[in-house]
Amino acid sequence: MTPPGGDWLAAGCYNSPVVGAPDFAFNGIPNAVGNLTVALDIATLSLSENGSCAGIPLSAPYAFTLVRASGELTASAICSGLGLGEGVGQIQSDYPAFPADAWVCNPPQPA
Repeated sequence: MTPPGGDWLAAGCYNSPVVGAPDFAFNGIPNAVGNLTVALDIATLSLSENGSCAGIPLSAPYAFTLVRASGELTASAICSGLGLGEGVGQIQSDYPAFPADAWVCNPPQPA
């Protein structure tokens, strides 16, 4: 997917070549809490895995936060600033359409 106007990453559905990995729907706004979601396909009662993001978007713990950062420390600081705690993971190994500066915040730990 090519973002319109040279933006960082287009909003849309992203599929993974990894078997069993769910589709991710990105809303197009980096560094916003819950901007990356998975969907429950009601027909099969499973997470969408076919590149369609079909179904009902799920909230936490199935809503994630995608941030744009030049490195892990910066990404961790952004996540912490969003109230999500520290720690991040890269997503490119399972979702090659995401750019190298895309990081997923670790979900906050329950209180």
